[in-house]
Amino acid sequence: MKTMTMILYLYGLSAAASFMMYFAPADETAGGIPDDSIRIRVVAHDNSVDEQKRKEDVHLAIAAEISKWAQTADSAEESRLMIKKNMDAIKKIAGEAAGTEHNVQITLGQEEFPAKQYGRFLYPPGIYESLVVTIGEGNGANWWCVLYPALCFPEEQEREKETEYKWAVVELWGQLRN
Repeated sequence: MKTMTMILYLYGLSAAASFMMYFAPADETAGGIPDDSIRIRVVAHDNSVDEQKRKEDVHLAIAAEISKWAQTADSAEESRLMIKKNMDAIKKIAGEAAGTEHNVQITLGQEEFPAKQYGRFLYPPGIYESLVVTIGEGNGANWWCVLYPALCFPEEQEREKETEYKWAVVELWGQLRN
């Protein structure tokens, strides 16, 4: 009887967690992108393994630079001014990370984005204000995230830390077994 009660309890807990995950409001703090956001996109020369690695190197180098000042912006306009002020520095860093094989172009303007699914969030397709870094011909896959509000750069800092995952159900099961 105790085992059956535990199983029913776990099923109920799982159902409640699933319900909360899928029916939670999709506001900005839950993962939505605000209308006045500014995105950043790094486009690879092509889809070869070497060029995708180069794109990753450029993205990380730029993220390291932008993270110094992007999180201090309090508005899209302030962020836009910071980007314009730092365009030369960003281009220099991107060029160094890309190497001498390709030219690097940097633009700030309106850019078309396809729909993108991240977890339970679907970011709609559309034309968005973006800082675009294009390596060489720019015919390869791209990496993008949101520069303002700074939704992607805290993630870069989190990668450096070891993350410990805990499952409440597993811990509860362990406690009940003892």
